[in-house]
Amino acid sequence: MLLCPLCHASSSFYARDKRRAFHQCRQCRLVFADPATHVDREEEKRLYETHENDPLDPRYRAFLNQLWQPLQKVCRDSGYRTALDFGSGPGPTLHLMMEESGLNARHYDPIYSPDEILLSHSYDVVTCTEVIEHFFYPQREFAQLRRLVKPGGTLATMTKPYVSAERFPNWHYKNDLTHVSFFNDETYRYIAEQFGFRVERITNEVTFFRCIKSC
Repeated sequence: MLLCPLCHASSSFYARDKRRAFHQCRQCRLVFADPATHVDREEEKRLYETHENDPLDPRYRAFLNQLWQPLQKVCRDSGYRTALDFGSGPGPTLHLMMEESGLNARHYDPIYSPDEILLSHSYDVVTCTEVIEHFFYPQREFAQLRRLVKPGGTLATMTKPYVSAERFPNWHYKNDLTHVSFFNDETYRYIAEQFGFRVERITNEVTFFRCIKSC
């Protein structure tokens, strides 16, 4: 039996495809790939570099706008000034879009932009677009994200929620071997309760975690 990498509760078998087995936490409902099938950092980097993330590509900007358009309104209404795009990948773009709207925005990536100094500060906004599904150790990684968000700030995420166990073996999103953690509403509620957020589902794929003032 595998323990959940988010809440450390017990899990049960969820689904299997040709390459990996997946388990579901009995408490927070996270679905996660068997850790024995995690790729190493070299293979992870190779797979990331098959993605086409070009800051000048209007299609990529349109993709990021799924998160940025609703977040931009939150930034205006809340008077946010600082932002960090966490997990910006090989073609950092979202921080440029935030800068174009007047935010003081930086970007961090553990492989491509590993400036650890950025992780010693806190920000009004932290964005994770197509990032949290890559978390091998989501308990540790969400704790880090929480430290990066100022009280009253927002952690904005975008990822696909998982589908039913019957559909999961044929679900295209889990075919990327770097995708190891999958979430649903129950998982988001656990994260919010555990780390002092108020969760807001914006769309099927976009979720905001608003840091309550007292956290």
